Amino acid sequence: MASTAAQGFDWIHDDFETLWTRSIAAEFQGELLPNASHNAVSSDSTANPPYFFLLQKWLQFCDSNHTKCHRRREKEKFWPTRVIFVGNPNKLTLVEERLQGEDYLALSHCWGVLTEKEKNRFCTTRKNHRDRLQGFSYDELPKTFQHAIQVTRALQKQYLWIDALCIIQGNDGDWGTQAKTMADIFACAYCTIAASSARGWGDGFLSPQTGPPDIGALITPSILTCKCDFNKDVDEGALMERAWVLQERVLSRRIIHFTTAHTYCECGDGVLCEQLTKLSPPYGRQFFILDPTFPSRLTESGPIRTADFVRFLFKKYSASYLTFGTDRDVAIDSLVERMAQVLETEVRYGIFDCFRSSLLLWKRSQEDKTPRIPYGDRTVPSWSWMAYSGGIDFLSDIKQNLVVPSRVDLGFADDGKALDVKVRRFGENCRVEQQAEGHVIVNGTEEVGCIWFDVADRIEFKHCVAVGMDKHDKKEDPRKTYYILVVWKKEDGVEYERLGVGKVEAQYVSRDGDAGTLW
Repeated sequence: MASTAAQGFDWIHDDFETLWTRSIAAEFQGELLPNASHNAVSSDSTANPPYFFLLQKWLQFCDSNHTKCHRRREKEKFWPTRVIFVGNPNKLTLVEERLQGEDYLALSHCWGVLTEKEKNRFCTTRKNHRDRLQGFSYDELPKTFQHAIQVTRALQKQYLWIDALCIIQGNDGDWGTQAKTMADIFACAYCTIAASSARGWGDGFLSPQTGPPDIGALITPSILTCKCDFNKDVDEGALMERAWVLQERVLSRRIIHFTTAHTYCECGDGVLCEQLTKLSPPYGRQFFILDPTFPSRLTESGPIRTADFVRFLFKKYSASYLTFGTDRDVAIDSLVERMAQVLETEVRYGIFDCFRSSLLLWKRSQEDKTPRIPYGDRTVPSWSWMAYSGGIDFLSDIKQNLVVPSRVDLGFADDGKALDVKVRRFGENCRVEQQAEGHVIVNGTEEVGCIWFDVADRIEFKHCVAVGMDKHDKKEDPRKTYYILVVWKKEDGVEYERLGVGKVEAQYVSRDGDAGTLW
């Protein structure tokens, strides 16, 4: 067995996959190699028969050998509201029937910067919806959509889901209802096509052939050499910068990533590159992302590893790009709800009740701390990291070693939006002083704590809510550390809003407190 470390993954050639590799090699030599002088198996030639043959065989192998990647039970019940029928070479058809026993592929892609004219031309709208039910032309579509259709046909499937075509766009469209089905759409797709190399619809992701490399060398296991970098090509690629795509990737049971440098096939068993090198993930965060029945692996991981993954997921999501900031609470909603079900816990605005203390201790990582997102009619409370745009982090020294308050002093309120809290006051002699990376709490000349405020121009230092204390601190020790939310009292005197997060020695906050509601 040969292996080479590659950032988040280990490169492994194991015997099981080598047998499969040899099988594919034999089929290449018997069926395709005689005609392969101008058909290369590489991402420089992703639009030719041997290349698609490789992808077909990977999917067939996964179907036959990876039990947990099999069709989900939901698929027997779920079918998208609309799909595109691509089986007719002469025209495409938007289909609104519920189909039984069929498979569909889903496209994950970047929209790019579009003019209103381009949106009206390419998207399904109320104006062209009825016409597309009768049929429309392949040539009408941008290159990325055309390439997705080519892949679907080459993989011998007849149905494809693309958001811009299968959701009626515009103010009078049905995005509001269709957004709620996004999780099922990607979870139940036969495979997801990830257009990782395309920054917009006009780019496409299949490359024309540039030359006739030696296919025999590419498919001979004994001389395989691979310079793949999955983390750079996929995890750090343009597509993964989009917030919506995180949910699409995690919930997809299988994905083909078309990157600029390489093509990768990802499923619950690991990742296979186009040169037949298998990448097996370490037993860590990527292990959960590759879960083909996400989030079932979280039920076997234990509370510490699960909490670590949840924080990792939220940090990754918060740093991703959203065209509309007001999507921040919905672009991950289906993913979070599925996690709450398997964890058998309640979740509100990105805070799981089973991890409520550690998840409430978020801080904004952006230097430019903009005001709260204007959600309009929707309410996102100040204690949720979804209230603001930009990346977040969690207090780095919190590793599930918290003694947490009772639900009376820190718990979800019955209204579904607020927290019931116990509000304390800082010591009269304490003050805050600004430093490069935040504020410190000073008593006399001694630094006794620190605070990270959520917004630069909203700094008030009077009240706080104790979220937890270090498990290793003795309860009677006055210098034990309280992890806190800094809060501001609203005019009614009972309701509060969060201003920031921090930690302070317990002796510098009042022992007693008043019951309050944190919005």
